[in-house]
Amino acid sequence: MALAAVQIRASNLRALVGLSFSVVLRLLREGLVVRALVWPGLLTALSVFLSASYTVAWKGGQYIYVSEPELVAPLEADGFEVTLMPNPETMLLDRLSDRAVWREGDHLVLGVTLAESFQSRAEARLREVTQERWRLDLPPPPKRGENTKELRPITGVIAGIVGLLFTLYGVVIGTGALYRDRSSGVLESDLALPVPRWIHAAARLLALAVVLGPAMVVSLLVVDSLLAMHQLGWWMFDGFVAAVAGGTMGVALMARADAKRGFSGPLSQALMMSMGLISLGYWQADYGHFLPLVSLGSAFASQHSSWTVVPLTLMLATAVAVDFHRRECL
Repeated sequence: MALAAVQIRASNLRALVGLSFSVVLRLLREGLVVRALVWPGLLTALSVFLSASYTVAWKGGQYIYVSEPELVAPLEADGFEVTLMPNPETMLLDRLSDRAVWREGDHLVLGVTLAESFQSRAEARLREVTQERWRLDLPPPPKRGENTKELRPITGVIAGIVGLLFTLYGVVIGTGALYRDRSSGVLESDLALPVPRWIHAAARLLALAVVLGPAMVVSLLVVDSLLAMHQLGWWMFDGFVAAVAGGTMGVALMARADAKRGFSGPLSQALMMSMGLISLGYWQADYGHFLPLVSLGSAFASQHSSWTVVPLTLMLATAVAVDFHRRECL
């Protein structure tokens, strides 16, 4: 009796793996799904690259306007592109330059509109030229992974947007894949297999996690290579759990929907519920970070997911599989 039970469990496990693999292959054969998985990372990386390029080209150039000829040589030696003109202050006031140096009485004035490292370098060079009694000793630039406190919220928002996109993709793919299999007759042929019905739901959820997880991790790593993200591992965890929970919700609503309702009804319900739960997590971050899907909203409020979301997500997936087992789903 015990041997028979072990054989049944092994058979169910093999069926789960095989069905999951077939669902993954069907998803990856869909060009729309592949493009949806690739585009978030590429678009986010492209936007970061274009923003950085604009900053470097228009704001980060080492241009400086000066009124004193004796400043040209030392500033050029320090890497600045110096332009000599009688009234450089006007360039600063007209927003045509971020840095200018002019003389007022017996002292020099360094005017800047953008606070960055170039300001300190220019000031250090000016103090050497005017023989000031104290000089600036510039520290080495911070390492790549050490974001300032000002940049951490920005990188967090970018990572959160990527996680939010994959959560919505999870809802759409989870709902759409089951609808496609139902309308094409694939689900009917799968249900004819001599395996418990819950395996078909579990296989779709497992395939969803296998497809969404690596794609989201790669997308975040691509963005991180351009803009170092604070607590990248936690954002990966938040986004993955939310994507799986969103896909689980999509599968559940599509399985409970009548075949005559089509695709749009369950999809709109799943999307509205997902966004509502994420919004709730943002406003109730102290409690929301304990719950799957809600925890993504809490992450936007600087409260990353608690480890309790892992067993709760597994419980949610189990409940969906059990509900699928009890329904006709055709």
